[in-house]
Amino acid sequence: MILKTIKITPLAVAFGICIVATNTYAAQTQGFLTIKSTEIEVKSTAGSKTLDLEIKTAAPIPLDGKSGAFGYAALSDGGNNLLVLVTHLPIDDSSYENPVNGFHAHVLDLTEPGAACAGANFEVDLENSGKNKAFDADYKWQAKGNEISVKNVPVADLGDAGVESVVSFTLKPVLDANKKPAHLCVTVTHQN
Repeated sequence: MILKTIKITPLAVAFGICIVATNTYAAQTQGFLTIKSTEIEVKSTAGSKTLDLEIKTAAPIPLDGKSGAFGYAALSDGGNNLLVLVTHLPIDDSSYENPVNGFHAHVLDLTEPGAACAGANFEVDLENSGKNKAFDADYKWQAKGNEISVKNVPVADLGDAGVESVVSFTLKPVLDANKKPAHLCVTVTHQN
């Protein structure tokens, strides 16, 4: 048996502690992107259908407006007419955005990521999404602790499509010279 002595310097110990602390911090701060459960209810009254969506996460959802661009989406088949609850301060693209945390709802379309969104799962189809009357809808959403929900979303706004899955995502805006979004890159972080 050969024994080898390894000398550990204080710098190596500090570096190791830094790595462990960083990974622990990252896991704690990203827990809000881990979906623990979802509940989807479609109600039908007087010939119209509405959707209620409730999402529970592994950690409290930050509502301080300082946690970056992220959100939650109800994905339909085909990538069109997706319901999203999102925050991406300081970009202002909603008449109904909460001024403190930036959260608001959209119905939008996704497309394959272009060169500006290399490495992302999807890119928001800004042109077609902007044409949708539900893009800037005033859906009643609420976030508290580990839960975020939206109620009474007309299913017709979603193209009468069913919800295939619910995801959390991060959003990377690519701005043009006027500081307006030219591309919105979507990276799925968790799927339920």
